[in-house]
Amino acid sequence: MINLGASRTEVKLGAAPQSTNLFLLYELVKRDLAVRFAGSAFGFSWAVFHPLSLVLLYWFVFTKMMPRGSVSESGNFVLYLISGLLPWLAIQEGITRAMTSIVDNGALVRRLTFKSEFLAVVPHLSACFFQLVGLAIFLLYLFLTRQIHGGLWILPLALALQLLLQTGIGWLLSVMFVFFRDVGQLLSFVLSIVFYLSPILYVVQPRYEHFFFWNPMTPLLGLFRSALLGAPLPRAESIVFLMIVSAGSFAAGLYLFRRSRPTLADLI
Repeated sequence: MINLGASRTEVKLGAAPQSTNLFLLYELVKRDLAVRFAGSAFGFSWAVFHPLSLVLLYWFVFTKMMPRGSVSESGNFVLYLISGLLPWLAIQEGITRAMTSIVDNGALVRRLTFKSEFLAVVPHLSACFFQLVGLAIFLLYLFLTRQIHGGLWILPLALALQLLLQTGIGWLLSVMFVFFRDVGQLLSFVLSIVFYLSPILYVVQPRYEHFFFWNPMTPLLGLFRSALLGAPLPRAESIVFLMIVSAGSFAAGLYLFRRSRPTLADLI
């Protein structure tokens, strides 16, 4: 839950709309990052420990317990895993927290002058911030081991498409959760299915490529691996499909949220 200080923010409401919106979003993200680890003995270190522990767990299972897998035999399984796991963790966290952002901040939603759609954006920006920390550590390792590739220019595109996609889904879920609380139970189940139906832990076999084409995570992870590992770019039609889905998700989510905003305050 984000508790926005009223005094400082309300003073700024008389400023120019655009600068006010940016200031408000900045304050919300800053406060969200500050309270994430408030009172924790290890503080910010948890942002590194959590994804690192998952990576080590998957590395042990798939390289030591099941050493005959096609990915593990390539000798680069850990790199392959990290390049897919970092964006997935950010998407999963952003969507999950965005879903409850309106219900958790009912007092702010009931303010007529407050842009409540920002509440569902903050979790995504916070998740992407920690993703950038993980990417920085990963790139440092690649640099030290002389495995940096020339495709890093693709990384901003991949991050932008990821943010569009998850923000749109977050807006949709935040509205649905107000009306149907069962969405929270359904989301964890759906995310588990999407995780295993996305090429995070494995390489897609040629005979299944047509099926995986309809999962936007496939070209998205392909872009990340092209940027980080020098893998071939996804097919052009796959990238176009990802762009359409990401832009469509963002537009549909924002439209539904703004149409539902007058009703949300009465239901929370």
